[in-house]
Amino acid sequence: MALDSSDPVLVPLSSLDVPTRGRRLGPIRVVATDVDGTLTRHGALDPEVVRVIAALTAAGVEVVPISGRPAGEVLGLCRYLPGVTRAIAENGLLEVIPDRPPRWLAEPTDQAQLRAAGERLDPGLRLAPDHPFRLGDVAYERDGRGQEELQRLRDEAAALGVCMIWSSVHVHLTPQPPDKGQGLLRFASDHGLEPATILTIGDAPNDEGLFRPGRFGVTVGTADVPSQRAAFRFLPAYVTEGGEAEGFLEVAAALLHR
Repeated sequence: MALDSSDPVLVPLSSLDVPTRGRRLGPIRVVATDVDGTLTRHGALDPEVVRVIAALTAAGVEVVPISGRPAGEVLGLCRYLPGVTRAIAENGLLEVIPDRPPRWLAEPTDQAQLRAAGERLDPGLRLAPDHPFRLGDVAYERDGRGQEELQRLRDEAAALGVCMIWSSVHVHLTPQPPDKGQGLLRFASDHGLEPATILTIGDAPNDEGLFRPGRFGVTVGTADVPSQRAAFRFLPAYVTEGGEAEGFLEVAAALLHR
């Protein structure tokens, strides 16, 4: 879904002319990217994305996946994506670096309490098959639930004292609002990264912490964000013309030709 350049909040990434693009993207040294719906196409990791990640790292731009996926699954991304050496899992809760124990970036959670809340919220929720590899949040299959139902469930979860957010594939429960951006800020501070040199990109409401104004140098949403904008408290500064992996490839092209 492409936005008109007159949109008062979301500006098409393609609207940046070359001089402006150079000023905005020149300082970027890190791309913190969501995975599902951002690096994937139709649920699978896109081969062109893998090639472009290698090109970005070769050009001196670090790629840091920041996913709602479990720590165990994100570890695999660190091992096999070219040039990727560290990542953030479970919507900002945990830092993952191969051959090191996962490190909490937020307060540890009580999964048993979260599962009990999930049962009360909706007994029809199906626990995500990747649950055995999670250390912090509890995730359920989204199962095609639309925005209206998800927002209703979010309100009901709040009444139970837990927070619910969703991605393109999962529904997540946490004791506090999950915040990929807060986890990324902690990660950046601990590793000596300047937030102004970080570009963030995502596609779903669980990415909104990456879009919060004033946190990072450049914030980008894929073309899948505008249709969900009512579910976001914070919107990205820019939006891509393409959805899913196409959006990430647009960002990468802009960085490689800045």
